Order: sequence, then structure tokens, then C-alpha cells
Amino acid sequence: MSNRRAFLISTAMVSLTAALPGWAQHADLEPEPGSDDQPIRRRYLMEDTYGNVVTDEDLQGKFVLVYFGYMGCPDVCPTSMSTLSDVMEQLGTRNEHLAVLFVTVDPDRDTAKLLRDYVGFFDDRIIALRGPKAYTDHMVKAFNARYEFHVPDPAKPNEYSVDHTASIAFMSPTGDLIRRFPHGMSADDITADMTATMDEVLSQ
Repeated sequence: MSNRRAFLISTAMVSLTAALPGWAQHADLEPEPGSDDQPIRRRYLMEDTYGNVVTDEDLQGKFVLVYFGYMGCPDVCPTSMSTLSDVMEQLGTRNEHLAVLFVTVDPDRDTAKLLRDYVGFFDDRIIALRGPKAYTDHMVKAFNARYEFHVPDPAKPNEYSVDHTASIAFMSPTGDLIRRFPHGMSADDITADMTATMDEVLSQ
């Protein structure tokens, strides 16, 4: 945990220099009520940080956790990533049946190399995905997520923040949404919920 805390501090310093005016961060861009009621196939095509194409079909047969965010996020993303890391640690051997995705909504700034280092500080089993805006928007829409760029000063377009859906989507091995874990839910509670679901499905 000490390495993670040190990284969070360094991330905050990077964010301070890169996007100081955009420190306001909101976690309220959640899906509209009822938008997840109908089971749908959530298709997507993105790249991992090694340039490999990753699609929804590649992860069929695994449980999947999906989190949308960006590296310059000052508080919500680091907290959620730390929670995901703790959940994976607690799940133990169940990770063999799980894929965890961090999908950047800021691919212009979040390069493959930076993303690889970023997720690696939390857990190197986390798969970071990025893609052109059209592909990113398609995946965001497929998961009923949202994001919005905020530029406080039009004269400084590179100094911005991004509001985004902060919940974590938990997907079944068949690609259906099981539930969303809200931002701020503890790792213990998420692990308990996932353990019960995974053990039930895997025992069948």
C-alpha cells in the first residue's frame, strides 16, 4: 500500500501541473434509470497498451469489471483504482475467471505507455484500453456510461477536467450486466458481492 500512496501523491502533482484549473470532479454522470433494464450485447473494439486489439468477444467466458476514467482525474479515479486493486487482492484465485478493464475517456492525453505505467502501479493484471474518439464513444455508449469535457478557460484548451460515470460495471461471462458498484462502495462489500455471484455461477 505504501507504493500506491506514493503514486497517488505523484499523480496529484502531475495533475496539478497539467490541469490545475480543472480540479473540480463530479461523479454523478450515471446511467439514466431503467437504461440497463434490457439485456444487450455490449460490443466494443479497442486497443490495450501493447497495441493488441481487444473486443468483447475476447472476454467472453470471463466475468468483467469495467471502469471508465482518465489519468488526470484528481480523486475519483485514483480512489476507484485503489478499490479495484484491493478487490482483486481479496478475490484470490477467482481472478482466473475475471478481467478488469480501465477504459480511458481521454485517449489524446493518456498514451499507451502512460496508461501501462498507471494501471501497473495499482495492479498489473488490470487491462487498460484506449482508442480513437469514435471507438471510445461507442464503448461508452454501449455501457450506458457518459463523460463530459470541461474547459474553464477557452484560451487554455489543454487545461481541462472530465466528468464521467464513476460506477464500476460488473459483467457476466455471457456479457450481460450483473450490476453496477457505485463510487465509494468499499472493497470489502464489492468483494463479498462478487464472491457470492461468481461462486454461484462457477459451481453450475
